[in-house]
Amino acid sequence: MENGHIPAWKRIAIKKQSTENAGSSDDFSTEDPLNVTTHLSTGTLSKKEKKRIINKDLDVGRTKNKISKNKKDKKKQKLPREERMQKKQLVLKDQLRYLLDFYKNKVSKDIPENVMKLESVKVNYAEDEPVETDENMVVEVWKFAKSKQNWLIKHFFSIDEIPIEYDDILVVYLKDLKGKVKEELKEKCMAQLKAWNNYMIAEQEKIKAMVENDAPKADEDKEEEDDSQKEEKKEEKEEEKKDEVVPPRKDIVHRSQKLLLKWAELEDSDIKKDDLELINFTA
Repeated sequence: MENGHIPAWKRIAIKKQSTENAGSSDDFSTEDPLNVTTHLSTGTLSKKEKKRIINKDLDVGRTKNKISKNKKDKKKQKLPREERMQKKQLVLKDQLRYLLDFYKNKVSKDIPENVMKLESVKVNYAEDEPVETDENMVVEVWKFAKSKQNWLIKHFFSIDEIPIEYDDILVVYLKDLKGKVKEELKEKCMAQLKAWNNYMIAEQEKIKAMVENDAPKADEDKEEEDDSQKEEKKEEKEEEKKDEVVPPRKDIVHRSQKLLLKWAELEDSDIKKDDLELINFTA
């Protein structure tokens, strides 16, 4: 054969024949390690078990990191809802911490009182004792983070993510927003104001129509309504319910108005304060 290669099976046969000729009484099958390989290749063991035998692992057939029955059957106890809500209130999101750090570094060292009353802020921004400053001391500087700003813009209309107590801080932060992002946010804020005004106009018209329908009529103008007329009125009422305008959230409208008013104060602003008036709105 090429390069004098002798197959394993042939080497086994040669060795076996030599031992027989030498009259050895040792069992060849127990001495030759190749027999283990032959056994593994023809046996029913899995690849992992074969590997453990080759590596002389004594724990053959045992599953490692086996979970005990008690641990498997034991379920994690769920905390009561009230306790879970209390823990949730203590969590301060990184994005809100970023917003507060911006306010402390760029606007005022004192966080507004209404924000400090929040449990999450109270725990994380407890009043510390004044620290003496040193020239060689490293001072923490607020750093702009695009990802956190995008999150604040994305959740601008979510009171669940950004509570109303953060409105003033949020408006101050977004005041210097520029470019396409600002235009898109401005359009969404204007849409909130428009939705509120449309809803209030629809409500006023509805009240006016109710008053007119309830006005007393002359006896000669009164006519008995047959079943078909009653059915028509019923269908009209159902259609009115379908077309009923859903009012936007008042706190979201107020936040949108605050930001637009802040932008209207800028010299290069194209926003007019008269366009930001809300009908029958009280903060």
